[in-house]
Amino acid sequence: DAAPLDGQPEASAAGAAAFACGPKPPPKPMEPQHTETVADAGAEAAAPEPPKSLFERLGKAEGLTKIVDALFKNLQADNKFNKRLAAFKDPKKLEKIKKDLTDQLCVESGGPEAGADCKYEGRFMKDVLGPKTKIKEEEWNAILSDLRNALEENQVKENEQLDLVSAMGKFREDVVTAPPAPKK
Repeated sequence: DAAPLDGQPEASAAGAAAFACGPKPPPKPMEPQHTETVADAGAEAAAPEPPKSLFERLGKAEGLTKIVDALFKNLQADNKFNKRLAAFKDPKKLEKIKKDLTDQLCVESGGPEAGADCKYEGRFMKDVLGPKTKIKEEEWNAILSDLRNALEENQVKENEQLDLVSAMGKFREDVVTAPPAPKK
């Protein structure tokens, strides 16, 4: 048997391969693979829609017309208020008053800001309630009650009912007679 040339014992072929390559370095820690999903990938960030106006939430002009029609039906049946409407025997005059009130509600609910073509110039309050013929507190309350009933008949949500009644409340001082001072 021949001795190795370098004086070292003979190594096996497998040992020589392991020595030549050295020990394997430890594997690099693998980062967890993840895929990021973006819902609006590729789309511009959309700004949130502004909240709808009360006018829009009430059904715009069509919804207001239905509410006013129901309100007048209720007012005509209401013994606390129907005498005031009885003075308007001409159907055209009554329709004009209904249109004026619809315009008033349109303006008060933000219709012009929502693109509606409505103007209110105080005609409803002047014609029906009148600055010279101020109404009593009970008549004002009848209007508000009949309005709430009209809103419910038209399935208007509670928040919208409160918003509309609140918007109308600012006219109270213009049309309601102050109660007489108590006598001393």
